[in-house]
Amino acid sequence: MNTLFLLLAEFETGIIPLDDIAAKYLGLSPAQARRRAASQALPFPVHKAISSQKAPWLVSAHDFAKHLDQQREAARSEWNALNR
Repeated sequence: MNTLFLLLAEFETGIIPLDDIAAKYLGLSPAQARRRAASQALPFPVHKAISSQKAPWLVSAHDFAKHLDQQREAARSEWNALNR
């Protein structure tokens, strides 16, 4: 299965609220994730739908899937290097 399709099935949308992925995928509290988002310190792009401090931070499912796939490939390469 494709990571993007799995994320789309899980969240039922192509634009995912950052708070929804913070703990499960990033190991961060929603507040920590929002602070990192405000300084663009996350390893994938985040945005707001409108220019407002109260608007939630959002993540493209496509961008997040790409990040997860890159992390998985890096882990696979490291594992292969150590186990061959």
